Amino acid sequence: MKSAIIFLFILSFGLIFAPFIHAKKTPGKEILTYVGRYFKDPLSPDYSSYDREMSIYIVKQIKSKYNVDLDHTSYSAFDLLEIEALLKCKKSDESVESLLKRFQK
Repeated sequence: MKSAIIFLFILSFGLIFAPFIHAKKTPGKEILTYVGRYFKDPLSPDYSSYDREMSIYIVKQIKSKYNVDLDHTSYSAFDLLEIEALLKCKKSDESVESLLKRFQK
């Protein structure tokens, strides 16, 4: 009986605090504010703030996965997504600089 009470106490503790733990670990909470939104054109202020937030998120992701430092102001979010895909598929003897050349103006 005593072990069942302890088990229920631990279970209830986990159920109460699980959403807070999940919310703490969720990356890019700022990006989630743009879910389901549509933009009329790339010149709208909402689109530019979305692009900035997305670029920051992708740069952090590239840094953590591939240990490559990129400036989020130098690339658009779509360029950064392509860079991430190229880094994922690059050959071991291929340099990162050779991948980035095509994105530099």
